[in-house]
Amino acid sequence: MIRAVIITCASVIFMFFVSGCTDFVEPNQLAFVMGTAVDHVDNGNIEISHQIVIPSQMNGTSKGSGSGDSDSFLVMSAKGKDVLEANQKIQREISRKLLTSHRIIIAISEDFFIKNEVDKIFDKLGRDPANNQRDITVMIRGKSAKEFLMTKNPLENLSSIAVGKEMNINGMKKYSTRQFVIDSVAQDHRPLVPVLQMKNTQTSKNKKDLLAVLSGFAVLNNELKIGGVLDDLEGNKTAWMSGKDGLRVLTIPWKDGKGSLSFRLTHLNREMKSTAGPAPTQVAVTARAQAYLLENTTQLDMSEVGSMLEVQQYLNEKVSEELQLTFNKVQSWGTDVFSIGAYLHHKYPAWWRLNKEDWDEHFKQIHVVVQANIQFKSIGATGGQIKRGR
Repeated sequence: MIRAVIITCASVIFMFFVSGCTDFVEPNQLAFVMGTAVDHVDNGNIEISHQIVIPSQMNGTSKGSGSGDSDSFLVMSAKGKDVLEANQKIQREISRKLLTSHRIIIAISEDFFIKNEVDKIFDKLGRDPANNQRDITVMIRGKSAKEFLMTKNPLENLSSIAVGKEMNINGMKKYSTRQFVIDSVAQDHRPLVPVLQMKNTQTSKNKKDLLAVLSGFAVLNNELKIGGVLDDLEGNKTAWMSGKDGLRVLTIPWKDGKGSLSFRLTHLNREMKSTAGPAPTQVAVTARAQAYLLENTTQLDMSEVGSMLEVQQYLNEKVSEELQLTFNKVQSWGTDVFSIGAYLHHKYPAWWRLNKEDWDEHFKQIHVVVQANIQFKSIGATGGQIKRGR
């Protein structure tokens, strides 16, 4: 008995010595990737670039460091036949292990979308458990994605951090890489991708900075090719109709041409309905929101019930007209970013089985009516019209 106890105790002590983690990597041995760029290469290869943060420079511990200082990050690039090969080439050139689980942005150049098969770069993202897919996929228009990573930002240490915050502040929270992958493999809807454009912006009296600006959305077809690019206003209206939030501020000129009204929109959502029967003859999309009046430069006294009702009716009419025009534009491209197909798939399963093939072409033939249902929630702190002295 005593011998058995001694053997057991010795075995437990031995296990303490041999059960340590052999593959643990200390934080100071990691290279934190905050942004990744994907660019086209003429010989058929792919160029991958990683924006890697330098922790010792982030908090101003070195002389001259600060927001937007190039010393706070570095960009490492390599070319290869696929993402893994390019990554391995980068790994051989740096002294720390690449860590992508904290990545904020995956930036793909417009040129890459045009000339390459985009779905192939997401194969590694889906298979490799090191990728959490919470990062955001964006398209860089007019410049290479690598140039975006190299761009300084006057307020943030890294351009990827700046864009991540901009999208969060503007309510663009439904554009993760995971959502992009889901949309790209679906038969009944298509991806909607935020577009960044590099612009020279006057940031002080004697200085211009090259900044990445949210400038619209790209709508992709079933082959993940660009069906069309929408400007910022059209893109936000499309996002609203797609159920991805969207328009936050709306300004409409009053119908007499004298002044305008500006609103903050909240609780954006959309609903779909269709006619009864074995096949859809018409789909009705209702874009809903609550409106808060923030600025009134018209002669309307918004404290009067009659004025409130008149403005609400006019607002819904104008927005319905604009939403319909935007929907028709996207529909003409055959890119169902609105999930009309997903709705019809569940509503008319038998009809969908006959029409799901080549849905991009069938989508162009669906009769869709868009309406806005915006309800006033506030006319502002001052209430009625402000009287100006003469």
